[in-house]
Amino acid sequence: MLSQIFNKRIVKSGIAYTVCNVILRGISFLTAPLFIRLLSPDEYGRYSVFLSFEGIIFIFSGLAIHSSIKNAKYDMKDSFDDYVKNTIYLDFFNSLLLMVVMNAIHYFDPVFLNLSGLEINMLVLSGFCSALISIYSVKLVMDYKSKDFILISFITVICGIGLSLLLIFTVFSGNHYYGRLLGSVGGLLIGAIYIVIKCFKNSFPPIKLSDWKYGLAISLPIVPHGLSQIALSASDRIMINYMHNAAQAGVYSFTYTISIIPQVLFSSVSNVWEPWFFENMNNGFHDKVKIISTKFCLLISVVFAMIACVVPEIIKVMATSEYYGAIDISIIVLIGLYFATLYYIPCEIEYYFKKTKYIAVATLLAAIINVVLNYFGLLYFGYKIVAWTTLFTYFLYFLFHMYMACKIYGKCFFEIKKFFWIICSTCMFMLLLYTLIDFFVLRLLLLVLLLGGSSFWIFTELKMLKTDSQ
Repeated sequence: MLSQIFNKRIVKSGIAYTVCNVILRGISFLTAPLFIRLLSPDEYGRYSVFLSFEGIIFIFSGLAIHSSIKNAKYDMKDSFDDYVKNTIYLDFFNSLLLMVVMNAIHYFDPVFLNLSGLEINMLVLSGFCSALISIYSVKLVMDYKSKDFILISFITVICGIGLSLLLIFTVFSGNHYYGRLLGSVGGLLIGAIYIVIKCFKNSFPPIKLSDWKYGLAISLPIVPHGLSQIALSASDRIMINYMHNAAQAGVYSFTYTISIIPQVLFSSVSNVWEPWFFENMNNGFHDKVKIISTKFCLLISVVFAMIACVVPEIIKVMATSEYYGAIDISIIVLIGLYFATLYYIPCEIEYYFKKTKYIAVATLLAAIINVVLNYFGLLYFGYKIVAWTTLFTYFLYFLFHMYMACKIYGKCFFEIKKFFWIICSTCMFMLLLYTLIDFFVLRLLLLVLLLGGSSFWIFTELKMLKTDSQ
């Protein structure tokens, strides 16, 4: 069966994405300790808050139009390339309007968002470039053009890191925060310029309002979903910054650096998973999708469980003693990220059936709960309580989307009993690790057992694949 599910194109793309992500995330992971040492906790906190605001501007700049690319691949087969270019037009005009509005607000209210005029303009520029890169990246993924995708990824990451270091050691040697900020935005700008040259070198199709109407019908309901996602993923850091201080926001934000590790695998798999999912759902192979969804869930669970075994040591290696306060909440943050990653499995059902309004409703509910819990947690407890409130809301976030996916499909699409046992076992295992956070040897033994079990599972899957192909 597995030989029928996968083909050479998918396997080739999967390998390419995995190698690319290992290298790029590895670079980001290895340079993270460098930036942590170059930036004080206060500067690191300010930069983390800037990135949180950038996520909000990204939503408003592109209006989540990139979410329509997957559907357009099948609905607009003959004019797909022109459709992508029209979405880039929309991103440009909308970002231009946003730039005018943001600067006007800042002119009348100089303390708007507690950001300077330079930071405001960098926010909008960064949001525009990120939206443009997202649009074109989804197109490349759907076209299985892994080489082009990898090239753009390398350009943005390498240029962002290189420019940041150059500015920190030269022009902004006395203000490392601005060096890091301008360097990262510069990397995105270089990537965006490359895409514009690549995309429009042959033609500039006329603006087609019908394309905008089609795309916005799918993407606009995603806007509140995107904003709610920001509230889920960034409100904790923003609220710590304003209700406590930037230094504590910096320490807390550092715990999310560990997310680079699972993102290596997840980004690689999802870049294959999404086009494969749409292709097989479109061809009516729902049972195949159901089987692989369970395996996807198990793969995510194993990766997060392995990282949880050694996450305290990862923090000690990467950071200075100023950030060691993040160690005792690192596993709790990781469990929250686990549920945030699992959400991508049911959400593809919502995207495929174009029921994006359900995505927005589910995410908005989780975001409201998160902000309320964060507020009262920060009001009456220390900043570390936010790790627990965020974990709880990410759990609800996943449940909401599982419910919505089943409602849209008409019945439960997934192998729910297997999902239940996989998720419960993983959470119990990571909570056990939380109680053993001061016992490295015991956690190391559990990691060895987990590696043995997962190796046996992978060997079994490969053996089945070989048997089916004969």
